[in-house]
Amino acid sequence: MGADFSHNPVVDVQGGQLELITRAPSQRLRVLDLGCEAGTPTQILMSDASPYHVIGADLSLQALVRYVDDTQRSGIQLDALRLPFADGSFDIVVSDDVIEQLVDTDSFTREISRVLSPNGWLFLSTPNLAAWFNRIVLLFGIEPAFSEVSFEKVFGRPGDDVVGHLHLFTSQSICEFLNFHEYDIVDIRRARFEAIPRVARPMDGLAARCPSIAGNTVVAARKKS
Repeated sequence: MGADFSHNPVVDVQGGQLELITRAPSQRLRVLDLGCEAGTPTQILMSDASPYHVIGADLSLQALVRYVDDTQRSGIQLDALRLPFADGSFDIVVSDDVIEQLVDTDSFTREISRVLSPNGWLFLSTPNLAAWFNRIVLLFGIEPAFSEVSFEKVFGRPGDDVVGHLHLFTSQSICEFLNFHEYDIVDIRRARFEAIPRVARPMDGLAARCPSIAGNTVVAARKKS
């Protein structure tokens, strides 16, 4: 998620999901923005600092420098599979477009669960493998969007950006995956795919009404106590 994340439909959806959380007036929720990049989810979703204590975390030092500069909040460089936090350190973990880039999605999810407090919240987004446009291109033998066969060059699909995705989820599989890792799915929503060509955006808007074929899956899940 880059600096223009405010224009990404995912953040609007997560803003609505964040309203599902209830807290005491004096309670300050501890938030880990995991895979924060420039920190735009933090800036948009948690612009009012009073209810939240947010820490940004990313593998990229360059991203963290930008995060600290842009958000004026703390940032830490880390490996998402080995989080340097005590058990139950956070009430909320936000992780957008990260899980699909990891080799070991299970260890990643267990680490998030470990650092979440009992009944803590996970807000997660990931591209939808079964998006409407992927279903169409596969009929013509074209590689699905945001999938990779090489880390050096794009092959078999439109575009030039190697996005580094290793695991792709459908809306059903991400929910089943989180259930397996002891999360209750509280809310699942869909969002448009930001990089869709302009000519296809009306169709993408219609498809975004259905989670199974939307471009992005956006989940609010709660750790089982």
